[in-house]
Amino acid sequence: MNTKVAHEWASMEFIRVPQGKFIMGSLDSNSMAFEDEKPRHTLHIPYDYYVERFPLRNSQYAVFVGSTAYITRAEREGWAWVWISGENSWEKVPGANWINPLGSTDRESQLADHPVVQICWYDALAYCAWLNEIFHQDLPPGYRFSLPNEAEWEKAARGPDGREWPWGNEFDSHRCNSFESGNFVTTPVDAHSPAGDSVYSIADMCGNVWEWTLTLWGEDRNRAEFVYPYTSADGRESLQGGEHIYRIIRGGSFKNDQQAVRAACRDLDPEGYSLSNLGMRVFVVPADRDNLHYATELAGDG
Repeated sequence: MNTKVAHEWASMEFIRVPQGKFIMGSLDSNSMAFEDEKPRHTLHIPYDYYVERFPLRNSQYAVFVGSTAYITRAEREGWAWVWISGENSWEKVPGANWINPLGSTDRESQLADHPVVQICWYDALAYCAWLNEIFHQDLPPGYRFSLPNEAEWEKAARGPDGREWPWGNEFDSHRCNSFESGNFVTTPVDAHSPAGDSVYSIADMCGNVWEWTLTLWGEDRNRAEFVYPYTSADGRESLQGGEHIYRIIRGGSFKNDQQAVRAACRDLDPEGYSLSNLGMRVFVVPADRDNLHYATELAGDG
């Protein structure tokens, strides 16, 4: 069923995700699930929120940079991480940044409809802050632009019923840009829409690029400080972090296989990292979201 309710703010299309319960995480019996996705549980998000229909494009980030003269972390440092598919490895590439994602001469004007990449968590926050400064008056009263927490992201991607991928429970490489698709680079954000859309008609939440969230993992990459079931009041959504803090990223990318582009899959990166397969998506959430706690219960096989 198509439940699309569209709104346009800041020249971006947003889809309403209604308040209510959804299934988060994965069962022990799920052979594709990683341990940090368990246990599966039902979470009640007590408010409507709005999700940018597509990941943020290069052309949209260019408007922000042109208006503010903002300089991203990768531009200041003079390098960023680039995935070299032929060598199956990451490399520090001089000159790689959001304008030249691979460190080559691929200007952002040539990739206008591709998702912006090579932006660290701080660069993503800066974009949201700019939106709130310029366009807050256009939003519903009491709402603001923000990065999502991972619960908001997961519900938008898999709907209320716990599906594996946005479109359902059978993987299809024609519906997304994953490793199986054979592209090994970004594609335009609408390249797999509507076939790959979620139940809410939100596009490109599976593959193409990972997306930053606000949610903390912790300081140790090998051990989560914040575990499941998801608890909104335990400090995992704190904006206080640092260069050695890991944040959750969601969605998978062009270099990840069907297991890693599942809607329940979680990964993490330090706040200051800029990578050629990591971007962002804007959400519109209640301004007092931090005070709106979620009800949680364990979910069975039903």
